Amino acid sequence: MSAHITRLILAISLGLGTQSAIAETTPKAEPEPFACFDPVPPVTELAIPSRYKDDSKNRSDFDAEANAAVEAALNPVDDFINALVKNANAALQITTAPEVDPKAPVDPAAAAAPETSPDQAQKTLIADCVVDRIHDWAAVDALADMKTQGAQLSVPSRIGGIAMAYAQVRGLATQDDRQPAIEAWLTARMQASMLFFDTEAPPKSRENNLRAWAALAAAQVGLLQNDAVMTTWAADSVKLVLCTATPEGALPNEMWRGKLALHYQIHAVGPLVVANALLQPTHPDLLATCDNALLRVVRFTLNAVEDPKLVEAITDKPQKFDSATEMKRAFQFAWLAPLETLVQEPDFTTFAAKFELLSNSKIGGKQSLLWPALDVKDPAVTEEAPAATP
Repeated sequence: MSAHITRLILAISLGLGTQSAIAETTPKAEPEPFACFDPVPPVTELAIPSRYKDDSKNRSDFDAEANAAVEAALNPVDDFINALVKNANAALQITTAPEVDPKAPVDPAAAAAPETSPDQAQKTLIADCVVDRIHDWAAVDALADMKTQGAQLSVPSRIGGIAMAYAQVRGLATQDDRQPAIEAWLTARMQASMLFFDTEAPPKSRENNLRAWAALAAAQVGLLQNDAVMTTWAADSVKLVLCTATPEGALPNEMWRGKLALHYQIHAVGPLVVANALLQPTHPDLLATCDNALLRVVRFTLNAVEDPKLVEAITDKPQKFDSATEMKRAFQFAWLAPLETLVQEPDFTTFAAKFELLSNSKIGGKQSLLWPALDVKDPAVTEEAPAATP
């Protein structure tokens, strides 16, 4: 499994897709002409308040007006990420391998100078679109001016989402000066976030779901840049969060959130799983951290989804969580696909089989394109991810 994971992660970090070869019995239709989505005005600064009421000590009571302001500020960034991921996934889904008749004579001249297929040209166009749009933001140092603590806490998951879309297409796009500019920007933004979490973030935020999302972003950017300092920070951050887990697998800094505890436990698991999977080639001992804490956390989370009273027993608060409703929000569980590359447990596989689509824009979109270990249906849509909420 180790060699398989290594190849898979390298493919993701280099922007290569993994797809199944499907025999076709009918001639392939010509691809539709591709038009890149319109440029998105870069968000250069963010000043967002806390979502919660001033007297909400455990940050579980939303202030309706403040929450609306946060959403209004973050929606342009999240919409941008959704567009990037939708197009990056579309590029990965294009099969470019030519069909070869083994009985046909070989043309040495054609073999020496193969022509670019229409599919390959389409794939490059889409990849160039994604790179162009990210470069628009990199060129003006977007997301650099974080004016409030809430903005600083929220931006790492967005950097990670952009980086994961970029990783899918980097190797597919025309190679020029856009890639170095994008990577320098992602690195600078991630370094700023790392410094913030190490020196300025509130104590609980340094060890909760927000740190986990920052770890995931650092893992992806660090792999893109082969930056050992950044990937080590990512691994250390994952350990920092996981080692807070109780023997049962509850995360205390999420249980602290009272009636929203289960919601935030789920929100923390995603980046912890994906970062673990991405970092396996460079940090193979990460899964065993603190007596296999990740697996304890996952087991507790999935059990609690089906029986929220497990969390209520810890928090002494009824959970604002309806299992039937939440199970329809499959993006919350998209991390089950990369989890399957780390460990195979029947309960995990059974839970994943409940969903037709495992997709979340903050972790790269359609997971079957990136981690094809699960046999899931793959409609041509990408579910939007929730905001990472401080």
